[in-house]
Amino acid sequence: MQLTFREKIFSLKRVGANHLQICLLGIRIKLRSPDLSFLPYCRFPIESKKIFFTNVLSGYGCNPRYVLEEMLRRKEGWDIVWMVDKYVLDYLHDIPSGVRLVMWGTEEALKECVTAHIWISNGWQLRFRRLGIHKRKGQTYIQLWHGSLGLKKLDWEKAHPGRLNQHHLRQELREIDYLITNSSWEDERFKEAFGPLPTILRFGHPRNDIFFKQVGEKLRCKVYERLNISIEKKTILYAPTYREDGSQSVPTMEQIAQLRHALTKRFGGEWLMLARWHPAHQEWKRYDFLPDAPEVINVGNYPNMQELLIAADAVLTDYSSCILDYLFTKRPGFLYAPDFRRYSKMRGCYYPLDEAPFPPAITWEKLLDSVLCYDPAAHSERIDLFLKKMGCVDDGKASARIVDLVEDLVKRKEEPHESTHF
Repeated sequence: MQLTFREKIFSLKRVGANHLQICLLGIRIKLRSPDLSFLPYCRFPIESKKIFFTNVLSGYGCNPRYVLEEMLRRKEGWDIVWMVDKYVLDYLHDIPSGVRLVMWGTEEALKECVTAHIWISNGWQLRFRRLGIHKRKGQTYIQLWHGSLGLKKLDWEKAHPGRLNQHHLRQELREIDYLITNSSWEDERFKEAFGPLPTILRFGHPRNDIFFKQVGEKLRCKVYERLNISIEKKTILYAPTYREDGSQSVPTMEQIAQLRHALTKRFGGEWLMLARWHPAHQEWKRYDFLPDAPEVINVGNYPNMQELLIAADAVLTDYSSCILDYLFTKRPGFLYAPDFRRYSKMRGCYYPLDEAPFPPAITWEKLLDSVLCYDPAAHSERIDLFLKKMGCVDDGKASARIVDLVEDLVKRKEEPHESTHF
């Protein structure tokens, strides 16, 4: 399309639903603009019993899942809405009845979001911010987060580079009403990472409630059946963390064979590896980061990480906080971080790896040695000391505490602070 002379000097027009095009001296610049299609819904009243859930990384799981299920158990008649996206389409049957599902990107999802009394999420809502959506006066935002007790730093500026992203995140921080933690250590780390915060509630992490319930064998059978694994086999869950530059140091098939041999020698049985790429990585990497082999089962699309942790006989990671959930099982856990020096410069850890309650290894030989020399009594003692040092309050009742808060908010229709509104 030819531009007129005037348009070549300067013009501004909308291109599609979410972009503006600026033309200055013949140079065209395309910018993202807010989609204001949700604004008409702001005329609708906020519904006091409507609870709007999102899970930013892994479909139907993590902390929001266990809060939702506690709500359903109480049968309070709340209108519970869960926003789904393409990552959960394969396992919608896991979401219990009594929950209304809305698809991300639809007008229905926008309406539910802006009319819900309470938002519950476990991470940033950047995609809503990019559409120009903010919390209305009278809404309450409960942030559950998705990590636990370190290891990697909460460096949100590196994790979400760009001036516009950081503007959105600062705006979101001002809108959070309650931030849930599981320890005095986490309280301080959130203050350091995010600056002045709203009310911090040390309630525990809901997803860890599962480790305090007598459901281990039942869930193990469920996971093994779903993955078509013989119940006699033993499994080590390999779950490396996300790196902003997309890099990864993964073991070779030869190294995996060495690890399986070491596990058999130390613990007995025949071992398989369950491999799970971090859900923040690109989709094709999540399902294809290790070669296909009978002894390596890719569980990147398994909907619930906590069930995998319950089922696994051991866990191997580099810096993922999943192993700091797994510690409640008191089962073997190992850290393999061959790129520790590089990662320390790129993202960094809150404490040296040898202060974590798991044996760290920078070389593969050291990892194999840690497996062969594993001492369950020393491991259990290290976990107890670590949890005490961190001031951890996880006890299996986090979901109940959060739902108690929701009950109180619904009854009082509380407005915790003057929020951004339309």
